[in-house]
Amino acid sequence: MAPSNHPIQTYEEAVRFVEQALNYEKIRRWPYTDKALKLSRTEELLAFLGDPHRRYRIIHVAGTKGKGTTAAAAAHILSAHGHRTGLLTSPHLVTHRERIRIDGRPITEDGFVRGIRTMQDYIQRKRDEEARTGVHAPTYFEMLTALAFDFFARAGAEWALVEVGLGGRLDSTNVVSPECCVITPIGFDHMDKLGETTREIAGEKAGILKAGVPVVLGRQPYADALKALRRRSDELQCPRWEVGRQLEVVSPAPLRAPAERPDAPVGWRFGLRTPAGDYPALFTPMLGRHQLDNLAAAVGAVEMCARLEGLSIRRRRVAECLREFRMPARLELLQRSPAVLLDVAHTVESTDALLAALQTHFPGRPVRVVFGCSSSKDARGMLARFKGRCVTFTATQADMSRAMPVDETLQAARDVQVAAPEHLKAVADSREAAQDAIEGAAPGDVVCITGSFFTAGEILGERMKSEEETADKRDLR
Repeated sequence: MAPSNHPIQTYEEAVRFVEQALNYEKIRRWPYTDKALKLSRTEELLAFLGDPHRRYRIIHVAGTKGKGTTAAAAAHILSAHGHRTGLLTSPHLVTHRERIRIDGRPITEDGFVRGIRTMQDYIQRKRDEEARTGVHAPTYFEMLTALAFDFFARAGAEWALVEVGLGGRLDSTNVVSPECCVITPIGFDHMDKLGETTREIAGEKAGILKAGVPVVLGRQPYADALKALRRRSDELQCPRWEVGRQLEVVSPAPLRAPAERPDAPVGWRFGLRTPAGDYPALFTPMLGRHQLDNLAAAVGAVEMCARLEGLSIRRRRVAECLREFRMPARLELLQRSPAVLLDVAHTVESTDALLAALQTHFPGRPVRVVFGCSSSKDARGMLARFKGRCVTFTATQADMSRAMPVDETLQAARDVQVAAPEHLKAVADSREAAQDAIEGAAPGDVVCITGSFFTAGEILGERMKSEEETADKRDLR
């Protein structure tokens, strides 16, 4: 690590400097209070940087499921229409740079270094004060949020899609003044912080809403969550569109790759009706019915802003955007024979969506599950959903402190009888677990790797490393 009085020079130094900060993403238990999550810390850091988040228009996205996909799809549509667009998402899968994008491209290592170096003296001063007074310096997530907002301004962004990290009311991103808000489906996650009921969780997510600012609501599976969101948006007089009402997915037709046609194309053909008009013939390669709702919310948010800001949105280009759009590790098909699917499902609801997608797109094909989750998640609830749905189950563990120990995951799988005892196993290293499942699969099988962002990130990281090594060997020849 560079000394505190030495300007950061390399990407590795910049990452280490950020990772020295308090990181709630890696801590299982911490107080969800306005004292622990002080928005004023982020506001003061941004003021030091010249309030970069005031220099472009923002769409703010919260929710339990689908918020990253919705934000990224909306950013892609705006970029494709010639608007320089930033995107902030979390967590990352492989590299910190994934979190911060401009027109789909991650921040460069040089850009990351410049941004952290700009705030280095300020952060170090706050850390020195923390050592004396106990008043927290900016956290890991606050630093990355400020870095993103500053980078977007430096890059000349006109728009930015900003995904909430956790909750909404106390999230570091909730310092923005958005043109539009989106709240995707709400479910049970982070219940120790956000509340035990979906009504309470919805109240925290609704904390991003601002008086008179339009909101798009994703399709809500829980009536009390929807009621709470409607009530709060009405109180704030927010114009509102909802997926399933003003934004209607029409005639969804899945493309399937059953056992007798394992190489058949997969995805969805569908239509979309919005207050701005009809999209009669759309296609997405994304898997799972829930993704159509995420795409509908993304289109709705862009159209809502187009109405207010005078943007010109071309329906043919939107259709092309949906055909092009991909999202890593969201039911991502990594290979076909056997089929290998990578998904970040980490709640009961997202596990249900994953299983529905498997049944829809790969009917009748044996499923081999590789599963590793964080210790704070409802592992038994998720694993119970796999009971009778997989032929083998491999417990694994991501290399991070919050990961559920592999033996605990295996025991939970035994307790809920995910599969026959002889078809349950534990492989601690997630990459070895995935490779073992793939090598044991027949060509018509489906290997599904899921449970957390961290497990998915390790698999993608290994895949990227393998691809780079293959490219290096090719270059040598």
